[in-house]
Amino acid sequence: MRFSFRWGLVLVALATPAVWLVPGCGARTDIEDDDVLDEDEDDAGKDAGEDADHDVSSDVVVDVMTDIPVDVPFDVVEDAPVDVVADVVEDVVADVPVDVVEDVVEDAPVDVVEDAPVDVVEDVVVDVVEDVAVDVVEDVVEDVPVDVSMDVVDDVPGDVGPCPDADGDGWSICDGDCDDADPLVNPGAFDFPNGKDDDCDGVIDNPNTACGAGLQYTSQDALDYARSIELCQTTTLNATGPNKRWGVVSAELRLADGTGQPFSQSHAIITSMGDVLGPRANENFVFLSTGLAATPSQPYFQFGTPQGGTDTGTQSPTPPGFPTNKSGCPVPFASTAFNPVNLKIQVRTPTNASSFAFDHAYWSSEYPEYACSPFNDLWVVLLKTGASGIANNRNVVFDGQGTPGSVNLNFFDRCVAGPTGCFGTPGFNFCSGGKAELAGTGYDAVDMPCNNTASSIGGSTGWLTTEAPIVPGEIATVEFIVWDSSDGIFDSASILDYFRWSPGKLATPTTYRP
Repeated sequence: MRFSFRWGLVLVALATPAVWLVPGCGARTDIEDDDVLDEDEDDAGKDAGEDADHDVSSDVVVDVMTDIPVDVPFDVVEDAPVDVVADVVEDVVADVPVDVVEDVVEDAPVDVVEDAPVDVVEDVVVDVVEDVAVDVVEDVVEDVPVDVSMDVVDDVPGDVGPCPDADGDGWSICDGDCDDADPLVNPGAFDFPNGKDDDCDGVIDNPNTACGAGLQYTSQDALDYARSIELCQTTTLNATGPNKRWGVVSAELRLADGTGQPFSQSHAIITSMGDVLGPRANENFVFLSTGLAATPSQPYFQFGTPQGGTDTGTQSPTPPGFPTNKSGCPVPFASTAFNPVNLKIQVRTPTNASSFAFDHAYWSSEYPEYACSPFNDLWVVLLKTGASGIANNRNVVFDGQGTPGSVNLNFFDRCVAGPTGCFGTPGFNFCSGGKAELAGTGYDAVDMPCNNTASSIGGSTGWLTTEAPIVPGEIATVEFIVWDSSDGIFDSASILDYFRWSPGKLATPTTYRP
């Protein structure tokens, strides 16, 4: 059909000029049509027969029919339908709807709706915002994929937010902890002289222990008495964060059992005890007495004291576990503390202190005649602490035989050597410390109470040091108490100074001569 159609077009083209070339119209009649037509026939026939026929039939048909119909239909039908229809339909329809729909519906909802809300909303929002800020690098890479939910629930409460307490000392960096890798450094610590800023106040080695300047001898403020023994810092019982420092929570002047009020002149803040003894630290120290807290040079002093004594008329029950005495000596007649005075201090201990110490001395006009008798006045320091090693009666002042502060204490050696106990259990005291420290105290006056042997109207222990254990950071109570036993005469007294903290641990309290 292609052959006939093509020659039809040729004949039309040849006939068209012949119209105006017919005789009578100026047409040429001498053109050799046969030669032209022969040449065209040969060429056309060859091209049509061989080239066209082959090109169209063989080339086009083969190329189109074979290549295109085969390639395209094959590609479209087989490849595309497989790749497109099967792939698109199956991949898009089947895969996308399956992969997307299934992925979105099944996987994504699982991954997004179920996983993401769990992993993203719960994990990211909770864990990232709160927990990750603290431990992203370590937690996210290793820990989060494993225990995000567990981490959020279990771990986050421990280290949520930007304020961790890495050293577990109870202070975060937001609470002013300046070294969160050292549990002994925080605002609750005492600033020991160790080259570190233990209490995080921005200054190295500046302990607050000097606050006694200007305190009055007649003060009735118990906090003044705490200050005079170097307990300078105060705090509150319910303090939190950077305000939860060590310090005095409360200070009171009480009777022996912690109730009532002592006689107003039974306590004083002094700068010297007689002619020899002065403060152990800073300007002044505390004087507690069962009579008048005075030496002959001080305002409260009256003639006839300390021997003879001053009965102030105050009394209370003795603390639990008292009265007591040296082993082998008679116990006082009654469980009544006569003319007692009690400096009771409640304190939050430093987080880096495991013990404390203070210096003290005991004086009594019962020496020498009433040694080892029921009249032996007592000087005790009661400690309420969570530390172990404290006696049931809570007393921390005693000698190696367990004798509490009294004329029977082994340390009672500032005196005149001679017989003792002539109105009690007879004995003898060599007074190895001599009598020099009695000068100017009122306990140094000459007396001959036993066998007309020259002595003095009293004696003393001189300065002693007592150390006791505590629990770091606890609320502890210390009571410094002196009272008359069995009656209200023949005064006794105690002085105390230089309360201090120590990082060292102790198994039990101990008293020694410094």
